[in-house]
Amino acid sequence: MSAAGIAPATEASQGLVPVSPQQARVNPLTSRARWQTARDACLADPGAFHGAIAKRTIHWLFPDHGPAGAWLRWDEVQGAWTGWDAATAAPVKAAWPESRAPWRKAFDDADAPFYRWFSGGLTNACFNEVDRHVLAGHGAEPAMWFEGDRWDQSLDGGRGGPVVSYAVSRKQLLLETAKCALALRQLGLARGDRVAINMPNIPEQVFWTEACKRLGIVYTPVFGGFSDKTLSDRIHNAGAKVVITADGGYRNAQIVAFKEVYTDPALDAYVPAEVAVAQVEKAAGDLGLSGTLREAILAGARKAVEGEITLERSDMMRGVGRALEAIGGLPAAEASRIRTAIASALVATPPRVQAVVVVRHTAQPDLVWRPERDRWAHELTGTGLATLLEAARRAGHAVADEAALLALDDRALAAVVWAAAPPEAVDAEFPLFFIYTSGSTGKPKGVVHVHGGYVSGVAHTMRVVFDAEPGDTIYVVADPGWITGQSYMICGALAARVTTVIGEGAPVFPSAGRFASIIERYGVKIFKAGVTFLKTVMTDPQNVADVKQYRRDSLRVATFCAEPTSPSVQAFGMDLVTPWYINSYWATEHGGIVWSHFFGNGEFPLRADAHTYPLPWIMGDVWLPEGEPDASGRVQARPAELGEKGEIVIAAPYPYLARTIWGDEAGFRVEGRGVAASWKGDFERYAKTYWTRWQGRFAYTQGDFAVKYADGGFSRHGRSDDVINVS
Repeated sequence: MSAAGIAPATEASQGLVPVSPQQARVNPLTSRARWQTARDACLADPGAFHGAIAKRTIHWLFPDHGPAGAWLRWDEVQGAWTGWDAATAAPVKAAWPESRAPWRKAFDDADAPFYRWFSGGLTNACFNEVDRHVLAGHGAEPAMWFEGDRWDQSLDGGRGGPVVSYAVSRKQLLLETAKCALALRQLGLARGDRVAINMPNIPEQVFWTEACKRLGIVYTPVFGGFSDKTLSDRIHNAGAKVVITADGGYRNAQIVAFKEVYTDPALDAYVPAEVAVAQVEKAAGDLGLSGTLREAILAGARKAVEGEITLERSDMMRGVGRALEAIGGLPAAEASRIRTAIASALVATPPRVQAVVVVRHTAQPDLVWRPERDRWAHELTGTGLATLLEAARRAGHAVADEAALLALDDRALAAVVWAAAPPEAVDAEFPLFFIYTSGSTGKPKGVVHVHGGYVSGVAHTMRVVFDAEPGDTIYVVADPGWITGQSYMICGALAARVTTVIGEGAPVFPSAGRFASIIERYGVKIFKAGVTFLKTVMTDPQNVADVKQYRRDSLRVATFCAEPTSPSVQAFGMDLVTPWYINSYWATEHGGIVWSHFFGNGEFPLRADAHTYPLPWIMGDVWLPEGEPDASGRVQARPAELGEKGEIVIAAPYPYLARTIWGDEAGFRVEGRGVAASWKGDFERYAKTYWTRWQGRFAYTQGDFAVKYADGGFSRHGRSDDVINVS
């Protein structure tokens, strides 16, 4: 299929009857003609096309409007740039034309495939997800609903209900974010520093995440189910100065001791590979070893760390031990002396991080505590609250406690927060977070997403795919340690002023009806879950009966994510959950949805056939390699025939696609409100992994098989490197 167009549908896929869509409220792509018009505009001038979306979707700091600048976006209704003064939080309406751009260049492909969007434009993800909704007068609205894992079967007439359930208003979210931001400053963190977040799925994870965004601190979320070794590797690879965790979390009514099971061993039981080698080298020097003996020991140390980011001290000792055994004639006493000295050196490694911030959630007794490193989150945020109360008093407000702060009107509270912890405007291309994916190589890659294009792009997909408008509620079955949680549980939901449900634990505990009870309880309109989740529900008729105890008619749309689905699974979801159960395709690197259905658009038919359609700005196709690779390993591309399986590709970039792979930490420097122009992360690996498979052109290739069809639909068929992944 060419990038320029898609043929109209001609016949029902596999004899299935399409679902009649509901009428869209805010999705502009309600017909095939509108989809094509958008696609043509993107092809003609991608910078202008995506720039128009970014101007309308998020706010930008214009430093030349007034003494301190102003946060503005183009308001189509008023036909003006509107927002708030960056110093006083007073409403602003700028007398500028729509053509006034907040950036130097909307799309920069001069150094392709190192593509940049909205360079020079100043924005902040936290402002767009938190502050602006309070400033607009929506402070009392729930930003999120939290539902804890524990369940009381006696509630709701015997159907059961959560032991813990509460709303967090947008004002409360702003206040909690500010308290956490002030806590991060107490710890000495500044723009460009890195933080690792390893927490259960609780509101505090969102508070600390937004605080990082607010200050321009680059964070990496690590899924709570990963091993201590995985966490250790990611802390070190990120160069994290602080780890944010919790004493524990609940799952299936059991406590998972996050700090003691994951964080403590990650930091204490493992040593960075280069540090371990350096300690062996130091011990050899202190012992006065030289010549063949010294080189043999160092060779054993280097062999022990091959392929490792961090390793246990015992792994290094085994490597050194093998080297000593291979040396002929070495007296046992000398070998013992060397082993003892190296073991002592490995124990004396420097601290891995400056601090571990611990959120008290499960409050289990006798928590292992290292006072030189561990800090209670509530003590840090308590100091932050005191700072905010003092700022309020300086502004003339008679406030004595947090409740009094929250009783201030929306704009007054925002002004107090800004006086103590304002959102820091950063360049649109400033790294927001990086999240690890093994992809096709098995070696984790921290793919980098940014403040500008990521936030505006993901927020726009909320309109196109879900027809989301302010006041809707979304429930995403995911964890913020996965990109789905970052993009749609947090960023997309909050930026679009949609209330998000944060569900701790498993959505099918104590029964498969749990997720449906959440849909009923909070009037969920948008539901997002992986294929594996729905397959779990399908396994037992009792699961279906449990789900049917609860109303699901509030739902307008549901979607799969992350895995290929099958027609039978989709049919099950459409029958049990909601008729508009669509198939979406995207991955960690994509940042947000790239193939899907468009709410209210029946001209891209929705059937239980596991098909999905490219968004207008996704120049997608299916290619097959042809001929022999050239000297660089690139191959010629042949477009697949209809119904022929090949590799799914995207032939042009878009703003919410990952920028690079985290790397070149030494070259990562903050310059003004941006990053040193020379920094590209590990761009060589990024380009080789994703952009340079094909001869003659750059095309983003994720490594997934797909098939395309005459009506423009695609179906995904798993990884193109399944053999590698299985092995």
